[in-house]
Amino acid sequence: MSVARYISPEERQALLVELRDPRDRLFFQIGVNTGLRISSILSLRWRQLVQNGEPVAILEVPRRFLKNGRGVHRKKITSRRIPLNAAAAAAVKEWAFARFGSGLVDPEAPVFTSRKRYPGTLGRKQAYTLLRAAAARAGLKEGIAPHGLRRAFAGDVYSATGKDLIATQNLLGHASPLTTALYLKPREEDLFNVVRNLSAASPGDVKPRISGECSPNFEMPLATMNS
Repeated sequence: MSVARYISPEERQALLVELRDPRDRLFFQIGVNTGLRISSILSLRWRQLVQNGEPVAILEVPRRFLKNGRGVHRKKITSRRIPLNAAAAAAVKEWAFARFGSGLVDPEAPVFTSRKRYPGTLGRKQAYTLLRAAAARAGLKEGIAPHGLRRAFAGDVYSATGKDLIATQNLLGHASPLTTALYLKPREEDLFNVVRNLSAASPGDVKPRISGECSPNFEMPLATMNS
């Protein structure tokens, strides 16, 4: 479950088609649009997503539900606050209606309930299984896992911010930008495309650049000539 690759925009669309349950679609949309880790997503209660009958503008996750939020260094961890965009908000409405109809949402109920251990919450293994099954139905290659949604969010934020590593770090909640950089490691196919695209320019259009040391008009200093 720890192995997860980046999920491309095209693959995300294919996954959404195969995620037929509104609960599962919300899990996907929260993951890819907030970058929260799977444990944080599965800890959510309805009061964190819905207030006054509408999706919240800002999703807040307490420190204790974040990575290391209960460990010996928990005082270094702060709660996460991240906006819910339109896609995530629409998925919240869809699952809330399927779960409660037109009635009031139970604020203390878990968002991601498990049908196998009702009234418990969806487990990490179950979340992995449902996402992997959707990937298999969509005919996607191996490596689709919940953490890949976080990697997809990281890539989207990095691109949208003009490759601002610090902004991406802050939105992911990483303690170090070095950790964030690991999420943004280029894929082999992307690197290969860089090399392939080098041939797009005609050799005649590329003028050699001669450095000062090799310029025909460069005069060697006298001290060097006499040495």
